Amino acid sequence: MAADRAELEGVSADRSPQLVAGALVAEASMRASTAESLEICPWALKEGLMLRKLDPEVDGDLVGRSR
Repeated sequence: MAADRAELEGVSADRSPQLVAGALVAEASMRASTAESLEICPWALKEGLMLRKLDPEVDGDLVGRSR
């Protein structure tokens, strides 16, 4: 249940209902690509896409660049 997931370290009550869906998207992305690893960004997909659109030469380290 979402309430149980909200007790996990790093999972907020607001995000806990989406945790399973996010895990499924991450798993499907891994299976569809040849990537051996995947770094999960704390931002939503649309923010990542907007940042990529604004800076097409971004080096892939969006979190590091935002600090």
